[in-house]
Amino acid sequence: MENTWLEHLKVNLPNFLETVRKDSFNFSPVSYGLTSEGSKLNLGMSCYALKIYYMTGLWEELSSDEQISWGNYINSFQNNSHKFPKNSFIDQNYLNAYENPSFTKNFKNITKKFLNFFKSNQYILNEEKLNNFIRAESKQAIASLYQVGFKNNKPYKLPFNNPSDLIGYLEALDWNKPWDAGAQFSSMCVIVETQLDSKEEKLLYKEYLNKFIASMCDNQTGTYYKKEKPSEKELINGAMKVITGLDWIGSSILFPEKLINTCLNIEPYEEGCDLVDLVYVLYMCSKNSNYKKEEIKKYFEKILLKIEKHYFYNEGGFSYFSKKSQTSYYGIKISEGKEVPDLHGTILLVWAISMISQVIDLPTSNWKVLKP
Repeated sequence: MENTWLEHLKVNLPNFLETVRKDSFNFSPVSYGLTSEGSKLNLGMSCYALKIYYMTGLWEELSSDEQISWGNYINSFQNNSHKFPKNSFIDQNYLNAYENPSFTKNFKNITKKFLNFFKSNQYILNEEKLNNFIRAESKQAIASLYQVGFKNNKPYKLPFNNPSDLIGYLEALDWNKPWDAGAQFSSMCVIVETQLDSKEEKLLYKEYLNKFIASMCDNQTGTYYKKEKPSEKELINGAMKVITGLDWIGSSILFPEKLINTCLNIEPYEEGCDLVDLVYVLYMCSKNSNYKKEEIKKYFEKILLKIEKHYFYNEGGFSYFSKKSQTSYYGIKISEGKEVPDLHGTILLVWAISMISQVIDLPTSNWKVLKP
């Protein structure tokens, strides 16, 4: 299989990063077509770029002073706002953009509040969404720091007093939408693994987390959900989130063979998140099992063809959508969706390539796999 475009990517990816660099550790979501809000984002984009540096080996090319300065920069976003858990990572520009009054957003929120009184399936309101977004950014910042050997300067505490309260929170999530619920589970796993000092306490929390997620696992598909079976896309994206959490706490996938079958029966998607989630689930399952190794290789070759369609040869980066940049970031509009590569699409598809490169011999086989 010809993959010469990957040689081109290795040479030109640093050029793309320079086109979106604002300063040493600050990067824009896209080089062209930014919204006002997108141009002001700092924390999330810096984490994206750091992860690309780590995967591709650019991190080792930085001096130790540059590495430490980048870690210090990410740590500078820790904040003691009373609205969120103590020492959350908060990009004030992001927060200002999300909380900017909007008739459309407020009208939708009021409508959802009204419907929540009369419907059994509850809608997530803006305040809860924002809490989830800040938790996700905090998790991303902590994971980024740990990936390159640093830690957050101030402890980020679990917002629960004991394991039972944590499980109560997880049980109350909507597991008919495992992508969102799985993301919260994953965040809790990262916090337990990285922020608890007591070995006994950490083991206790892990025991509760493992028991809980086992109760959510479907033994026919290997996916995680409750009640009615969600769409294929939701199932795979949810499984991806759950498995990232399991990886952080050192736990095994319950039914890797079932999950491999589920993935292989799906036609690869087109969007960046969907592509990388399929790759990640298959990659992690194949680490736990030798089941259908050859079929997985052929499937990955098919996915590489999809990924190449997102690649911009002139710029050296990827777009999140096919020939269209990512337009949103945690509930705010960041770009106009022009035909240009973007930082989000680039980190996702570089990550997908790094995983595929561990299964198929490719020019990028020296890239590292990210632990999200």
